[in-house]
Amino acid sequence: MKKFSIIIMLFIFLGVVPTISYATTDCSSKLYWDGVELKLGQIGRVIVQKPTNIYKNNNGTLEVVRQAKRGDNYRIYANKETYFHLGGGLVIKNDTSILYQTPSKEKLSKLLCAKSSPTTFTIGDDTSTVTVKLGAAKKSISNEFHASTSIYHKSYNNFYAISYVNNKIASIYTKDKDYQFNGISISSTVSQLESKLGKDYETTSNTYPIEVITYDLPNYQANFFIDVHNENKISAILLLDHQLIENNPNLYPKKSTALETSYETLLFELTNAERKAKGVPVLQHASNVSTVARKHSADMGTNDYFNHDNLKGETPFDRLSNGGVLFRNAGENIAMGYTNPYFAHEALMNSLGHRTNIVSTNYTQIGVGVYFAKWTYGSIPYYTENFIKP
Repeated sequence: MKKFSIIIMLFIFLGVVPTISYATTDCSSKLYWDGVELKLGQIGRVIVQKPTNIYKNNNGTLEVVRQAKRGDNYRIYANKETYFHLGGGLVIKNDTSILYQTPSKEKLSKLLCAKSSPTTFTIGDDTSTVTVKLGAAKKSISNEFHASTSIYHKSYNNFYAISYVNNKIASIYTKDKDYQFNGISISSTVSQLESKLGKDYETTSNTYPIEVITYDLPNYQANFFIDVHNENKISAILLLDHQLIENNPNLYPKKSTALETSYETLLFELTNAERKAKGVPVLQHASNVSTVARKHSADMGTNDYFNHDNLKGETPFDRLSNGGVLFRNAGENIAMGYTNPYFAHEALMNSLGHRTNIVSTNYTQIGVGVYFAKWTYGSIPYYTENFIKP
């Protein structure tokens, strides 16, 4: 029997979202090695014996960025035999020009202790700080701030989407329960949040219950998404550097096919991170389903309507069939107006019908389609998620 569920979400988000910094939690105070701080994830150091080059890995090609002088001391985060990795994409050649040393067992044990502590990298930290803690990014996409967002997870556990500007962290979105911000983490309650950061905050909705709490802090803004269906606990944290907003004052991004594609990718990743957190199997991407979803978003945006049935009277069920998609079960979520996928996804999760589709075991595949409709002040995103089980 064919099963089809359709859910509607309409909400224009007019707020802006920035970021924050947190206190580092460690097993001890700062650790030093011959007067130089030993950093979390550092496996050793190199001391330059004679002038040599430092290279940057640019898409697989090593380019000289500067020369290291005799006596220079560099932290090492990875040993790849031919080259040592200095962090931030920089490497130094392993030859007679340098002397490699490792810290004592005592110091290493303290570093291992630190590795088991809550995740505490922050806005402004170097990219190497993230690499040490999370490893290599699964993928990188563009974002609305004309920068890149790297996505990290371990089979969709410990999910992060982190943006960088000039090799520095500019924004952080996470659903990782190990991440801490001023003593606040995923699953903290609103009262716990208020006890740490106070009650001087704004919300991005005039309805109750509150779905997003935003603190405007020096240099950063912190956004806490509230799960209204889970005792009003924090479901995700989004931090954004004020500088990003100052450089991009228009809330709504300009129309861009590349950015539409990036939004689709991010919404797909967020959906699977959510499913993993809820203990259900992740979904496979289906390109033919994405094509159907994308056409519906474009049709809504171009013809200025918001509905599951298009202007021809075709239902999502009809559109999937007309697109050559074979399915036993199918469902659809639509949204519009959210300036980025984080807010779209979290809002959908706070609507029971949308939430059911996102975490349902009735589906095994998903297709996401995003379209930026023209608007006086930029463009308004339309989102369509189609879920199926072939």
